[in-house]
Amino acid sequence: MNRVIGLVVCAGLAGAARAQEVKPAPAGGAQPPQAVQEEKGGLDWDGGADLRIRHELHDNVPQYNANGAVSGNQSYLRIRPRVWGQVKNEDFRLYLRLADEFREYFQPSESRNSQFPDEVIVDNLYLDLYNLFNDRVDLRIGRQDFLGPDGYGAGRVLLDGTQGDGSRTAFMDAIKATVKIDEKNTLDLLAIYNSSDNELSWGHPKGTNGKAPKERDLTYNVPGATGMDEYGGGLYFKSKEWKEFPFDLYYLFKRETKARLAGRDLPGRNTHTLGVRVAPKLTETLSAELEGAAQAGERDGGKSVRGYMGYAGLTYKPAVETFKPFATLACYYLSGDRNHGTDDNDTSWNPLWSRWPQYSEMYPYHDRGVCYWSNLIYPNVTVGTAFANGHKVNVNAGPMFAAAEDGMGGGGGDFRGWFGMARYDFPLLKKIFGKRGDLTGHVTAELLDPGDYYTSDTIAYFLRWEVIARF
Repeated sequence: MNRVIGLVVCAGLAGAARAQEVKPAPAGGAQPPQAVQEEKGGLDWDGGADLRIRHELHDNVPQYNANGAVSGNQSYLRIRPRVWGQVKNEDFRLYLRLADEFREYFQPSESRNSQFPDEVIVDNLYLDLYNLFNDRVDLRIGRQDFLGPDGYGAGRVLLDGTQGDGSRTAFMDAIKATVKIDEKNTLDLLAIYNSSDNELSWGHPKGTNGKAPKERDLTYNVPGATGMDEYGGGLYFKSKEWKEFPFDLYYLFKRETKARLAGRDLPGRNTHTLGVRVAPKLTETLSAELEGAAQAGERDGGKSVRGYMGYAGLTYKPAVETFKPFATLACYYLSGDRNHGTDDNDTSWNPLWSRWPQYSEMYPYHDRGVCYWSNLIYPNVTVGTAFANGHKVNVNAGPMFAAAEDGMGGGGGDFRGWFGMARYDFPLLKKIFGKRGDLTGHVTAELLDPGDYYTSDTIAYFLRWEVIARF
């Protein structure tokens, strides 16, 4: 990755120098007014910052493969400052963002996990090159996010490359080439290499006991395991050829290297994934979303891996502009493995680079590794509304099941329990400093009434409030 970052910086400097070249003045004296304008305005410089403060509380969350144990009461602040800067023109953009996140624990009060000042990291550093090869290709090289307009579908296969640090970062160390086939069809070619260690950091992150580990592991599949790198890539095709029937096709390959756990090696694995996603608009008020994917591959040593993912959702949005209500009826399926944890073929879904809180903030704390979405059947209903210029409310609920009775929850059944979530997003202040400076927030609450997949029958909860200032 150091070589890639070096290429990004050098290419960016070269692009800036090229953009600042001054054309020779015409014979007879001064440059024409438009030439002077180009020289002064050839580069656009910008920068900013944001500060996110979260207070999270959770308790009684069932622990995965822990003989019935539940998490203890936890209450802490998460404080994440970030600063960014960029230089760009019509041909390129060079972007840099630095981040830190530290915590203050109220419960358990003795915890020193991620204590101030933690570490400063390079969160994003990439170079964009536009309209290469006769305006057919856009290229992005370096540390980048696959979020928002740069994202892929609903994030069920590609979104977060640093699941080990929660929501502090989500970057991918990647090269992305977007081939513009025509105005309605694009093909992204992806190459990704995410290391377990972040070499572009300064500081000493602390663990719960206050001791500073050598590095914070950004990738892992099994809690406590270290040293697993992830690399791969693939093809992602997006089409809006038919306005009422947009669709995506994708092929992804992922290699997870071997890891270390308690003095022994955990085998690596290769996974190939082929999938399709469609989002048809059925009527003026009714739309659907369907996604399906299949996986095949093998673990080191020759055992096969395969898995399946499926999503089906139907959304009703009545034509009410004042508060924009909606309701979605959906089902999410991720295959499981009845013989999970044994030296046998693996039939559980590999979440690839989608280990983020897709439906739940609580889920990351009770599954095998952070946000390891697998072995799940979740029929659910979501209702929501958007009103008063920036206010949004969403409520999601349904029964969660395990697709396979693997026994890893401690109980002998397949019912994970009843789950419910409510979230309210709201604006606080706008344009604090002229045209810039926004203050927003949200509150969210989740409950899980555990089923017979777990041995615990105590209701688990997760609560959070958040405020973000953007400048």
